[in-house]
Amino acid sequence: MSSRRPRSVVSVAPGVVFVEGPVSNWVVLAEEDGVALIDAGYPADSDLVLDTVRWAGHDLGDLRRIYVTHGHVDHVGGIPGVLERHPHVQVLAHADELDNVRGPGRQQVTPAEIGGRLAAPRTLRWLARAIRSDALRPVTVPTARAFTLHDFAGRAMTPFPAVGHTAGSTAYLLPAAGAIVTGDAVVTHHDTQPRAWQPRPRMITPFFTADQETAVESARALPYPEVVLPGHGPAVHRVGSEWVPVAG
Repeated sequence: MSSRRPRSVVSVAPGVVFVEGPVSNWVVLAEEDGVALIDAGYPADSDLVLDTVRWAGHDLGDLRRIYVTHGHVDHVGGIPGVLERHPHVQVLAHADELDNVRGPGRQQVTPAEIGGRLAAPRTLRWLARAIRSDALRPVTVPTARAFTLHDFAGRAMTPFPAVGHTAGSTAYLLPAAGAIVTGDAVVTHHDTQPRAWQPRPRMITPFFTADQETAVESARALPYPEVVLPGHGPAVHRVGSEWVPVAG
């Protein structure tokens, strides 16, 4: 049982549970042959990730695979802890993202690269939360493999390229739920952004992104159904011309 607490846990649709974690998010997904995760938080989140699988009503023995939106440590850091207890679980990512997922080197901003922006109180608070989440722990997922179209045959999920944030960043459309899981290609809020900002689909703070221009183009090209499940910030759904948080 984890001592960490999620910010919110929301049943978005039958078989789709969105977890707004302590610092980053993941999704628990009921599939035709078992249970899947989309992302798995920081290294310190692995117990909490498994707790949320149980909270969603699943047996951990039914966990079959983890789909990765991108290979930043706040999205793949919890995977090694999951695999230690459930080594049969497959880890799938876009071929262009495998180096980031497998690690230990990855296309991710460092505190030194953030530089003078660390003087901003919001950025310092975010960094403190990240460090408490074991952000500095080396993370490797050597068993990760590239997904193919065959992996999605017969599944209620479609991957969409969301490149720019990282080389192989991927969003996952869940048509039956009227939702898209965006990772950091689109967020609704991030701890480095002003608290007063209302949650809605937006770009993450630019210094986290490898190629901002490409990321903006990719974000504009994504399909946006009624519900957005982001890598940071609450789940939101469209109400008229507005976006509002999905109630828990």
